[in-house]
Amino acid sequence: MQHAISISNLSKVYDSGFTALYGVDLDIRNGEILALLGPNGAGKTTLISIVCGIINPSGGTVTVQGHDIIRDYRAARQLIGLVPQELHVETFETVWDTVNYSRGLFGRKADHALCEQILKDLSLWEKKDNKILQLSGGMKRRVMIAKALAHEPQILFLDEPTAGVDVELRKDMWQLVRRLRENGVTIILTTHYIEEAEEIADRVAVINKGRLIVVDEKTELMRKLGKKQLTLELNDSIGPLPETLSRYDLDIEDDGRRLIYRYDTQAGRTGIGSLLADLNRAGISVKDLDTEQSSLEDIFVSLVEEAR
Repeated sequence: MQHAISISNLSKVYDSGFTALYGVDLDIRNGEILALLGPNGAGKTTLISIVCGIINPSGGTVTVQGHDIIRDYRAARQLIGLVPQELHVETFETVWDTVNYSRGLFGRKADHALCEQILKDLSLWEKKDNKILQLSGGMKRRVMIAKALAHEPQILFLDEPTAGVDVELRKDMWQLVRRLRENGVTIILTTHYIEEAEEIADRVAVINKGRLIVVDEKTELMRKLGKKQLTLELNDSIGPLPETLSRYDLDIEDDGRRLIYRYDTQAGRTGIGSLLADLNRAGISVKDLDTEQSSLEDIFVSLVEEAR
């Protein structure tokens, strides 16, 4: 099966000698939303820049819908839209001219109806005659997204698209991303707002120090690596735990009035039933209890820490 993007043994060594990527292998499926997560300097932007033809790889291969990014650059780049982290727009052009010009750069015929719809989707239509320099930072970010969509790419890279922008744009952005995915567009995003990735992504790839740590379905990743926590509010404060409770992973908080029990989501048995029975036998009465599961951010942090 042909993937939207196939990356094989990709490496990048800069002239300074710094190695940004080490033999990265990654297949991105058609029509999926892939969240590429990693700390600052992990290699996310380098990886995106290579696929988009901005910088050259030191080794390995990348194909976009079967087109090699080196040998068949034009065909590969035609399929890709990119919203970079940095704002790169001509400040003295109008919003309308900027978006239409971007479409023309890819050899696309003028389509004013399409450009109008893109601007309306991004709440830019009322600003279409404004010069870029007159816009706020959030509005400039919207223009960057509109430019990336103007030539109707099949694959869209969003490199920190909501960094430093208002809540309204973030909401509009994710609604647009969902509509694009429904229309078959493959989307790769990086974000420091990991709760956003948890909400919208189909799969998650974590990169650290130039190496892919894990690539998996979001739900499967959370099932495999997620842990659940049971919080037990006690009627009375307790001192040291009785010996009968030593086999449980328990922490005491709030001056002995709260017990925290952590258990593996993959385990056949949670141990909650036996814990409650042992608490009862020990004369410890429970007033209330609550469960909480690891978020994608918790999993991400633990993966990065393990890879140090």
